[in-house]
Amino acid sequence: MTPLSEQLAELSKRAADVESRVEAFKQEADDMRDAKVAKLKAEVESAQNRFESSVASKKDEVTSAWAEFNANMKARADKVKAEIEAKKEAIDKGRAERRADRLEDNAAASIAFALLAMEDAEYAVAEAVDARLHAQSFE
Repeated sequence: MTPLSEQLAELSKRAADVESRVEAFKQEADDMRDAKVAKLKAEVESAQNRFESSVASKKDEVTSAWAEFNANMKARADKVKAEIEAKKEAIDKGRAERRADRLEDNAAASIAFALLAMEDAEYAVAEAVDARLHAQSFE
């Protein structure tokens, strides 16, 4: 198993990478953005499948909170996918603006959810470290 400190470092690096990719995404042409959205959709589905496989192999270790987290993330991803498909239906500026507002709100909610997950991960890491130190104190 990868050490928790390495997992946290990877999480931090990926968060910074997302920020820079979002800025670059804003500068791309429409057809390039459409292709990127399709690629990101496939990557999210792949990550969800890997997570679900991991959870399935460790069913006894997974708490109901994480199962709920996974269900929420999948529901959010499905909603985002549906809204991306709705892009084709945005005919006038007003509809396009409302759609952009909804998707920005969804992105903000996803970021807030990710921050909550990071806080939960920090707590889980602290608890794991504490438990390991306690176990080692008996040696």
